[in-house]
Amino acid sequence: MLKHTRLVTASLSLGAIAALSACGGGAAESDESANWRSATSVEEGGGMDALVEAAQSESTLNVMGLYEDWANYGGLLDAFSQTYGIEIENDTSTGASQDLVNAVKNRQGQETSLDYLDTGASFAVSADAEGLLAEYRPASVDDLPDQMQSETGTWFNHLGGTMAIGCDAAAVDTCPESFEDLLDEQYRGQIAMPGDPTTGESSFMTVFAASLANGGTLDDISPGVDYFAELSESGNLIPSEAVAGTVETGETPIVINWDYLLLQWADDLADGGVDLQTTIPADGTVSSYYAASVNDDAPHPAVARLWQEFVFSDEGQNLLLEGYVKPGRLDAMIDAGTVDEEALAALPETPADVPLPSQEQRESQQAVVADTWAQSVG
Repeated sequence: MLKHTRLVTASLSLGAIAALSACGGGAAESDESANWRSATSVEEGGGMDALVEAAQSESTLNVMGLYEDWANYGGLLDAFSQTYGIEIENDTSTGASQDLVNAVKNRQGQETSLDYLDTGASFAVSADAEGLLAEYRPASVDDLPDQMQSETGTWFNHLGGTMAIGCDAAAVDTCPESFEDLLDEQYRGQIAMPGDPTTGESSFMTVFAASLANGGTLDDISPGVDYFAELSESGNLIPSEAVAGTVETGETPIVINWDYLLLQWADDLADGGVDLQTTIPADGTVSSYYAASVNDDAPHPAVARLWQEFVFSDEGQNLLLEGYVKPGRLDAMIDAGTVDEEALAALPETPADVPLPSQEQRESQQAVVADTWAQSVG
């Protein structure tokens, strides 16, 4: 059976436990923490040693929606916790981008607020416009292309993938290979999305992919909304939110989601008799990258910045690569010879010309989905 982690807490050495006990763990912000809250780089804050010391005094990282089977976040969180002796509070009650932004808004000044956000880029742009994100530039992001980082230094693309169709071949007679195939009546009551496209990045990008497969463009997502309205009306699309567990139980044998998530689910579910096959839709798809950012009101500002440094380090990017994603710094790491070659070889094959929407296109088409989804699909 697939196991879902609600709290990731690494084992600490006795010395680390004593140190945390001495500082009280999660105590009120110190002068040292305040210094890191205003730092826009590790150099400005006093260097990596100073950042590590301050982070270990704060002792905890608060995150939300970092599922252990999502882009190898389980391995990434464990490695960070074990390296620095930091406890991880990971709220996996939701992973929707808008829910993370809402948590930051609703928990202003609270110790339970989030330190770090992993959201769709358009959600990061909106959060930045509302003044919710801290300006902090990790040391290794200079090799990211300009389009993969904000001009204000508040968010950076750390991982990405391509939209795909997952099908449990052990439960479905003939697996679909395109969006057109999904309309076939043989798939009645079998197809699911990751969630609500008005609040979550992955579901939004499923609509984008369906649009491109049905005559739409990166500037016109409406054919995708119409497509899902037809899929819903036919009874093929079910309202259940697809996760690995619903595939395991047979509730959602066909799922439209990121290729890297489906491939990880396939690994996790294989021992349970699920044969989850991943196919890039033959009639069209889309790629996208997620954005990593620091909450400007983070309860643990030093830990938040240390975590951001870790995510974009060679070690952190290679750990994400193990989860079948394309790390933001992949090209630079290949050029530098620092990439994990075995993990690189395991990446799924995708067409070379998969469209990647610009930030302007994402924002404009997200507004279209927000305005039309409820009345069209429900």
